[in-house]
Amino acid sequence: MTELDVETLRQCRRGDPAALGALYDCYRRPVYYLARRMVGEAEAEDVCQETFIAVFRAVVKFEGKSKLSTWVLAVATRVSLMHLRKRRRLESSAESADTAEAEPMTLLSPSHELLNKEFLKRLADAMDRLPENQRTAVTLRSFEEMSYEEIARAMNCRLEQVRGTLFRARCRLLKFLEGH
Repeated sequence: MTELDVETLRQCRRGDPAALGALYDCYRRPVYYLARRMVGEAEAEDVCQETFIAVFRAVVKFEGKSKLSTWVLAVATRVSLMHLRKRRRLESSAESADTAEAEPMTLLSPSHELLNKEFLKRLADAMDRLPENQRTAVTLRSFEEMSYEEIARAMNCRLEQVRGTLFRARCRLLKFLEGH
């Protein structure tokens, strides 16, 4: 993933519209793909927009302790999680027969295109069955290719928690996939 240059970041902190546009152009695709994997395609654009509103407001607070891309994706992760929580509250309060089901997550990366549709469906179903924190950790590690340290910063937890969460998620995924 390409990083924004230091001068453009400085201009972003000053609120320069052209620099903020460059930040958006640089990180829009990774943010959108992360959101799509977490909340589904139907709501990914909304989450993407909410993420950049939050990023633009908070870029002055970016301290540079991590890569800017890690920080932006951490914001996207938090916005996606808030969106999922809001969706669950709405779904649980509207338990009528006409309530639409949440769209299953789609897993589209070049390495997965070779797998058959049935396996992709099973994998998407298994990912949907994971607890929120496990699904987030797997998404950040496997699809966004973040390091364990970057995931810990993005999820605001300790490195040991990330390792344990990923281990439990992988075990669950295997059980779900073997159960079919």
